[in-house]
Amino acid sequence: MVVHTDLNMLSVLQYAVEVLKVKHIIVCGHYGCGGVKAAMTRKSLGLINKWLRNIKDVYRFHKEEIDGINEESGRVNRLIELNVVEQVMNLAKTSIIQTA
Repeated sequence: MVVHTDLNMLSVLQYAVEVLKVKHIIVCGHYGCGGVKAAMTRKSLGLINKWLRNIKDVYRFHKEEIDGINEESGRVNRLIELNVVEQVMNLAKTSIIQTA
């Protein structure tokens, strides 16, 4: 979920929180995610690059920790965990959530 840049997502979030009175929002990832694995490369993947940009930023912020993990699957899974944490923080920064 790219909450801070996707206006469609923000409109869904606003409707859910303000109109439907949703009290709990779950932000999740899944281990072994191919998108996160792709974000860890320097390859250009066309239109998907826009979606991967935020994950690439999370990787950049935590590069030392992630690169310190020996196994590729461990690096990918740690980035998945860190991405969920960052996206929760992005969600918490929205005026919609702060107002609620």
